[in-house]
Amino acid sequence: MNKKLVVVLKADPQIGTGHLMRVKGLLPYFNDYNLYLCADSLSEELIPQCKEYQDIIVTNKDRLSSAVLSLNPDLVIVDHYFLDEEFESPIYEKAKVVVIDDLENRRHKCHLLIDQSEGRTRYKELVPPDCRLCLGYKYNFIKKDFFEIKKTQNPYSHPRVLVNFGGADPVHGCKLVAKAIINGELYKKYVFTIISGLSNPDYKDIKEILSNNSRITLIRNSDNLPQVFSNMDLAIGACGGMFRERIVAGLPSVNVEIADNQAGTCKGIVEKYNLGECATVTDLNNPKHIKDKLDKLIHNYDAFEKNCRNFIKERGIENIVREIRNL
Repeated sequence: MNKKLVVVLKADPQIGTGHLMRVKGLLPYFNDYNLYLCADSLSEELIPQCKEYQDIIVTNKDRLSSAVLSLNPDLVIVDHYFLDEEFESPIYEKAKVVVIDDLENRRHKCHLLIDQSEGRTRYKELVPPDCRLCLGYKYNFIKKDFFEIKKTQNPYSHPRVLVNFGGADPVHGCKLVAKAIINGELYKKYVFTIISGLSNPDYKDIKEILSNNSRITLIRNSDNLPQVFSNMDLAIGACGGMFRERIVAGLPSVNVEIADNQAGTCKGIVEKYNLGECATVTDLNNPKHIKDKLDKLIHNYDAFEKNCRNFIKERGIENIVREIRNL
């Protein structure tokens, strides 16, 4: 009889799809488990992304713990910014608890905690003494396909640029960039592909903005991002989950911090290690700012690409799976 693995998360326009997708990268390594998903919020359009699970339970936050325990799990993986030791404590006594976090701002009751960010120092104060801490890039969630990307030959006379701000795009980045591309006629110098994201409320607006311009490609979602990346030369995007994927793929980018957990990424990583350019959300309103940043990426392309490809070498998912299975 297979063991049971329960994943607990939140995925909706408020929080985005990042939690859902990074756990999704782990699931193929646990095909000897029966998989279940418990959420206090899950957008309907994301259900097709949850085919690995035998059952999905969506309930109120205060009932989540009971829902998890009702499944009699052997292993529970929690990737949820609004849950802490209060939620985890009753489960901790019944199953192995793994927490995925990148905020370092609350206490957890878990056997293993994973944070792929560098420079974390406070977790020892926030978890039980015997909790195993897996911190830093060694434990990144980048799928192996991104490490194996080979760029395709560009058939156009201008550089290809990918635009994406996650699955939900809470700062309306795609919409802002779409307007700037049209208003500044940036499509005359660059070939743009915009992936809006499944939970992006601006999709119809973006489609309307681009309706009279056939040079710009708009995609709602892609199930094969490595392939999309292989057909791009540059990118504009957030400093979230896809930030590390762009780095590994050697895709020089204009990077924008759009959430609290991304604060410090530009100065602490992008600028420090010369991985690309940085911009603010406000900059996205200005076609000249965007053009200047893209031009700088082209001017320094070789250095940026080399630095990106050499920055993260470790295939972190394999390390994460090994640690979980050793519990």
